[in-house]
Amino acid sequence: MPIKRSKAPPGRTVVLRHDSEVLRGNPLGDPTSRAVSVWLPPQYDDRRLADRRYPVLYDLVGFMGSGQSHTNWKAFGENVPERAARLVHEKKMEPAIVVMADCFTSLGGNQYVNSSAIGAYADYLTREIVPFVDSQFRTLASREHRGCFGKSSGGYGAIVHGMKYAKTWGAIADHSGDSYFDFVYRSDWPNTLNALAKYAKPKREGGPIDVVARSKVTGEGLDDGRVAAFLDALWKKKKLAGPDGHTVMNLCMAVTYDPIPPRRTASACRSTSRRAN
Repeated sequence: MPIKRSKAPPGRTVVLRHDSEVLRGNPLGDPTSRAVSVWLPPQYDDRRLADRRYPVLYDLVGFMGSGQSHTNWKAFGENVPERAARLVHEKKMEPAIVVMADCFTSLGGNQYVNSSAIGAYADYLTREIVPFVDSQFRTLASREHRGCFGKSSGGYGAIVHGMKYAKTWGAIADHSGDSYFDFVYRSDWPNTLNALAKYAKPKREGGPIDVVARSKVTGEGLDDGRVAAFLDALWKKKKLAGPDGHTVMNLCMAVTYDPIPPRRTASACRSTSRRAN
């Protein structure tokens, strides 16, 4: 059965390259040169509207995603540019520019906040990508004509940006954004700890362990190397399997909101990260 596609004028997607100063020297050693996908509405290329400027919407993708993933072909559905084109064509949305930036990390993503253990991704968006887009396209370059939206981690990012960076964003939309972390993530930590236990060398004896007291005796720190070993193994895989996804997500949340000063894990990330862009 053929897939029904919208007959709306498609507009066009432009992929630019941006070299970040904000992300330079980030603890994970992730790339500083990144792709920025930008969808332009059909009206943008109409010569009769050559002086027209447009509001801008920023798409904050969920965990394990990147901006470019929202431009991919989607079976029995629409990607973000296709949906925007249809909504503009149906007059359910005014013509707008949609920006899909790359904020992926070696730990699977982030929540669009500044983290001493991952990188300053809030600053990356507000201090670099927003001015960069405004310099490249005919935008209405003010907060009154700029908004961000997202789902899951992207929804959380949109809420945080609305509260902390109101000088940048005039509107936000949160779709199923992460919230009430103690409730959402607590139930999965036993699975995460079990997954990490496979990488402990030597394996610890069963029963309660006072990790603080042990660290003073052994000098191994609060992490005995299992986290770094898990990440080393993860980055060598060609495909995530089993609990890998949730484990790395919980590790990412932990270092985002409760980072320890750079030590073994950070150095391991810098030396073994294979994140390509």
